[in-house]
Amino acid sequence: MHISVICMYCNKQCNANSTHMQKLTHTQALHALTLFNSNSTLTVAQIQQLLAKASVTFAQLLYVTKVLTAAQHKATNVQKVTNANVILCSNIAAHTSVYANKVRKTASAIATNNAQAVADFAAQQNYFAHTNCYSIVQHKQHAHKHYLYAIYNNAASLYFINNAVATKQQVAALLTASAKQTLLQESNTVHNKTHNIVHAAHVRTIALSNVVQIKARKQLLTV
Repeated sequence: MHISVICMYCNKQCNANSTHMQKLTHTQALHALTLFNSNSTLTVAQIQQLLAKASVTFAQLLYVTKVLTAAQHKATNVQKVTNANVILCSNIAAHTSVYANKVRKTASAIATNNAQAVADFAAQQNYFAHTNCYSIVQHKQHAHKHYLYAIYNNAASLYFINNAVATKQQVAALLTASAKQTLLQESNTVHNKTHNIVHAAHVRTIALSNVVQIKARKQLLTV
């Protein structure tokens, strides 16, 4: 069984037993799939209430995503279950500062970056717009689609092919060449083309329909 563990603290793959790493067992992943298959969804209102008055908070996310395969394997059901420790915010100023500072901090530790370019970093425009709860974003063209905007600290994941646990290599064999390369690459850094800097701050926009559990502020939301 292959567990893909990405550490945003030390910017490399870590031993899954490290104290700051997330863990995801086979049992937990199967439970997540069961919740996902119930077709229940966390609502915007539930998450707004959870994050109310919290400028910045750490949260545990458990979610399921469908992995797009190459055309010849489209009948194969490939899913990825992820358990992630993230930063969520309700305050736009606080969130902007947290993300920008995380980018600058990780970028400044990479010697090949230009110091002025790192200092000039600013987040770019995207396909979504932030709502009055900053970590809940809305698709600009499809207003009914909402996503959770999260800054990742670290995550663990398991893959399933037709409901059976699978390795990254088994999943990669079902993907297009470019998707396979992305899946198997070892680098944990991001290249920002606008500022031409490399950093290790990771942001994900996760469809609310994929999220099955959120733990934050001593509360647990489950579909």
